[in-house]
Amino acid sequence: MTTDPDGRRSYTIVGAGAVGLLYGTRLAVAGHPVRWLVRSGADTIAAEGIEVLSEGRRLRIEPADVVVASEPGALPASDVVVVATKTTANGRLGELLSGAGVPGATIAVFQNGLGAEEVVRAQVPGVGAVLGGLCFVCAHRHGPGRAEHLDYGAVTLAPLEVEHLPAADGVAADLRRAGVETAVLGDLGVARWRKLVWNIPFNGLCTLLDASTETLLADAAARALVADLMDEVIAGARAGGHDVPGAFRDEMLAATDAMRPYDPSMKLDLAAGRPLEIDAIYEVAIRTAREAGVPMPRTEALAAMLRFRDRPVPLPPT
Repeated sequence: MTTDPDGRRSYTIVGAGAVGLLYGTRLAVAGHPVRWLVRSGADTIAAEGIEVLSEGRRLRIEPADVVVASEPGALPASDVVVVATKTTANGRLGELLSGAGVPGATIAVFQNGLGAEEVVRAQVPGVGAVLGGLCFVCAHRHGPGRAEHLDYGAVTLAPLEVEHLPAADGVAADLRRAGVETAVLGDLGVARWRKLVWNIPFNGLCTLLDASTETLLADAAARALVADLMDEVIAGARAGGHDVPGAFRDEMLAATDAMRPYDPSMKLDLAAGRPLEIDAIYEVAIRTAREAGVPMPRTEALAAMLRFRDRPVPLPPT
């Protein structure tokens, strides 16, 4: 174990987007040793520190206290490794996580979609618990080491294997002490599909229609389509044996009505020219439901349109 003298678990945050910056900074401010593994911007973060505006507070880590690198071997190994990269980088998880955790470390996957935990288990030998981390949060990254937390922020943790519930409880306790509302579920599938009930309609429709969550729900036809997509996702979850209640649709609609106007991450990724997380958020869910005998035609149509937007369209010959 690489806990500090006061017994606090150490953390490596892989990825310094909005999610990684928010929760990593919360843990650091609460006194945990936190290291950062980033794809780019390490020199800027090391020189300027990290700053997150969260719920009216300016959370600051001074340059002298930042431990950051762009190569896994350049960082001390940690007790817990939080994967906060986009799922489009998951083909490199074995490389990214090599040496990031102590033997038997806990890996917490703070990503959208389905299947990432199984990828970690397959690609990273020697890890201990593998946890899914579902973040219901509105946050944006503004540059290297800079992020703004706009609304919500709760995290749900669930273990890939039920025997690792104690590891989920330990990470949850750390997050709660850091001021993060955190719940633990015993069923990872339920946790992942619950997040998809929001992600599938809002990421796709906001991206394709160039709309914020508020604009989308203010239009009666668009709101009805969101509700239909949510129902379809809930049916897909149930087909796979994951008990997501029908009333969860109305809970998600009400929560979105109450949030500040927000542009989901996929919309921002398209605007920035970054690849879209279509496989993890859409394709795995569609395939899983189809194998259980439940088609998801609206979700399939949404995924097909996102595929079109995600690739360069050749111009006709002149």
